[in-house]
Amino acid sequence: MGTPSSGDQKNLGTWVLKKLDRDFIESEARATGFLIRKRKLEPYYLVLTLLFGMSNHHKPTMEEIHRRYVDFDDNPKILNSIRNQSFRKRLNHKLVIFIKSLLEHYIDEAVRQSPAHLKGIVQDFKDILVQDSSIIRISKKLYELHPAARSRDNSAGLKIHAVYSAISHSLKKATITTERVHDAKMQEIGPEVENTLLLNDLGYYSLKIFSKIHSYGGFFVSRVKTNAVFRVITVNSGPSDFLSIIDKNCFQSIKGDEFFEKIPKRGVFDLTCSFQVGEERVIKTKMPILQEFRVICAWNPVVKKWQVYITNLAEECFSADEIYELYRYRWVIELIFKELKGDYDLGKMLLGNEPLAYIHIYSMLIE
Repeated sequence: MGTPSSGDQKNLGTWVLKKLDRDFIESEARATGFLIRKRKLEPYYLVLTLLFGMSNHHKPTMEEIHRRYVDFDDNPKILNSIRNQSFRKRLNHKLVIFIKSLLEHYIDEAVRQSPAHLKGIVQDFKDILVQDSSIIRISKKLYELHPAARSRDNSAGLKIHAVYSAISHSLKKATITTERVHDAKMQEIGPEVENTLLLNDLGYYSLKIFSKIHSYGGFFVSRVKTNAVFRVITVNSGPSDFLSIIDKNCFQSIKGDEFFEKIPKRGVFDLTCSFQVGEERVIKTKMPILQEFRVICAWNPVVKKWQVYITNLAEECFSADEIYELYRYRWVIELIFKELKGDYDLGKMLLGNEPLAYIHIYSMLIE
C-alpha cells in the first residue's frame, strides 16, 4: 500500500472520518493511556493501518504492519519515522484497550445516529437484538493463556460474543473472551430490555434468563434444547384434521417427550407449556418455581425432526408461522461471522502474539 492521497483517504474510510475523526482518535488515545507523549507515533495513522492494512491477512507480521504504518505516516515534520523495534513495543495491551474503546464508540454512534425504525408486525418493538458467538482459532503458542474448550491437540482460541441490533443494522455490543467462557454467562438482562425482542441460539438457552426477560417487560424467541423438560398445559392449535378427531384435553399435563410420541410427525403445533425456572425453599423444603411459556413445534420433513421454539410472545399478536419467521432473522448475525471468517480469515487466525490477536479482531469488527 502506497502513501494514501487525500482522495484515497476519503474512499478508504468515509465512515471512519465521520465517527472516528482525527481529533477523537487522538483524545481517546490519551484517555486510555496509550498515548502519553506524542513524539514519532501518530495514533490516527496507526488506526488507519490497523483497519485497512491488516484486513487481508490472518497472520500479519510485525514488519508488515510497521511498513504499512510508515507508508501512511508520510509526515514531513518527522525526518525519521518510528523504528521497527520501538513500533513493536507499542503493539501492547494498552493498544488493545485503545482499539476496544474505538469500537465501543463506533457502535454507540451507529446506534445513536440510526434513523431506522421497525415496520410490519414488529413495528411496536423498541428493537430486535440477535445474540451469538463465534470461536476464533489462534496460534498454539497461546494455549496456556487461551486453551480451547474441546481439543486434544493443545489448540488455542478466543471467542467473539456479539449482539446485533435491527434498528441500527450493526453490532450493538462485541466482547472477546477466552473460548471456555460459556455463552449464557455473557447475557446481561435488565430494565433496558423492556419492549425489546431478543433472538437467541441454544448457547444462550436459560429458563432463568427467559423468566428475567419476561419480568422486565421484554420478549424472546429461542430454540428449545432437545433434553428440555416441560409439561403441556394446553394445545392452542395444530393440524386441523388431527385435532378434529381427538380431545385436546387428553394432552393436558403430559410431558413434552411423551407429547411428541403421540402426535403425527407433520404440521405445526402451538402449545402452552409449564417449565421449572428455578426453586425456592419453603419450610426447609425445596419447591419448584414453575412458569408457563408458549412452545411452537414445527416438523421438518427434510431432517425428520421437530424444530421446537420457546417464546413469551402472545398467540393473539403472533401466529406460530410468524414466530418461525421471526427466529429466522437470527441468521443476520451468522452472516456477519461468515463474512469475518471468510473475507478476513478470522476463522484460522494464527497470530501467536496475544495483544496483536485482540487488536486484529477488534480492528476487523470496526471495519
